[in-house]
Amino acid sequence: MSEAAFVRQRQREVSERAAGSVPYTAKDFQLEVLDRLEEMQSFAEGLQITWEKKLDAVKEQRLLKFDSRTLIAMAAVALSISGYVIQDARNTSRQDAEIEATKARVVRLEQIATTNTEARIRTEVQLGELRDGQNEIKALIQAHDTASRKDEPKR
Repeated sequence: MSEAAFVRQRQREVSERAAGSVPYTAKDFQLEVLDRLEEMQSFAEGLQITWEKKLDAVKEQRLLKFDSRTLIAMAAVALSISGYVIQDARNTSRQDAEIEATKARVVRLEQIATTNTEARIRTEVQLGELRDGQNEIKALIQAHDTASRKDEPKR
């Protein structure tokens, strides 16, 4: 109840009492004081409710500001983390590609080494056969030379 309405109600009560010419007693005074206290209590409760609503509104505004800042900070952190993750993924992908390329090179080098080893072994076998052939030819030539020398003095 507003203060002006309270004053009007009191004036009506006083005028009614005056019209009825009822004596004003201590009990009337107590009732009037209790009515005023009740109105003051309801006014105080209304103020308290209004104050709490305003405080809640201020808290929500602060929370919203805090939340927006927090969201911005979290977004920045998320972007940083995603940047690191993407960079790590790129590095990992590049490293994987390099590893695969190195494996392919190693396999190719092993094939070349195997081919070279086989060719070297064939060459060594052929050289061994050539030496054996040369030794046979030398032995035949020497045998021919010795036989022809033996035949010449007899003539």
